[in-house]
Amino acid sequence: MQKSIITAIAAILFVALAVQTYMFFQLKNQVNQITSNNSTPSFSVPSMAFDDEFMKHDNWNPYQEMQRMQNEMEQMFGNSFSRFHLNSENMLTKTPRFDLKEESDQYIATLDIPGGKPSSLDVKIEGQQLFVSIKTEHTNKQDDDTGKNQFHRQERFSGTYQRSITLPGPVKQSAMKTDYKNGVLTIMLPKHLD
Repeated sequence: MQKSIITAIAAILFVALAVQTYMFFQLKNQVNQITSNNSTPSFSVPSMAFDDEFMKHDNWNPYQEMQRMQNEMEQMFGNSFSRFHLNSENMLTKTPRFDLKEESDQYIATLDIPGGKPSSLDVKIEGQQLFVSIKTEHTNKQDDDTGKNQFHRQERFSGTYQRSITLPGPVKQSAMKTDYKNGVLTIMLPKHLD
């Protein structure tokens, strides 16, 4: 029995060796045909067109590009997980979208914060870091058990908006001004000019 197994394995190895030898000679013949024609294979290299939108700007700023990418990532992940983020008071928090504009003498931060309670607005500056927090107005009570004045659906955000923004330069904290109208918070931050 062992002799028949050994014979079978030897036969399989012999067939495999024969197939590999045949493939090797076929490959060698193809290589010889290509080299005997003295023709080199032509490769088409794609032309580099510099009409790309990225290449049109001479004043590309890698800092601004990284900031844009960070903002997009924050929006993407912030929107995905904001309903599940609880702060220390077991209230939901959300990261509002913002614009940061630089003028010659100041920075202007504009944040979308619908439904915020102006009395709960908290704006702080630590170094070049701006921290904004504001609670939304909401009711938690149901009026009665009869079904009157009860919510059938409640989708508006209720909780706290929080945002941390890195400013491009130092600012005068004492001269900071805020304005909250129609769900938009505008923060004027005068530059600290030395």
